[in-house]
Amino acid sequence: MKPGSRWRILAKDGEREVTAQNEGVFDELVVDGWLHLEQMNENTWWMRVGDARLDIEVGPDGRAEVSVERGAYEQP
Repeated sequence: MKPGSRWRILAKDGEREVTAQNEGVFDELVVDGWLHLEQMNENTWWMRVGDARLDIEVGPDGRAEVSVERGAYEQP
């Protein structure tokens, strides 16, 4: 199975829910200026959470190796 092929999104607008699941390989999510997840290539992902940068490498066995750098970005 390709990394990023199993995913789910749920967004709510009052009573209305917007959902999507497993439609293609997940590529990018951006929420305001503090959360950003993006696929860089088939096995590598990059993520910003607040001031932290996360680099994620998914191995052939599906396990994720994560490195975290704090203070990489200014807070919005």
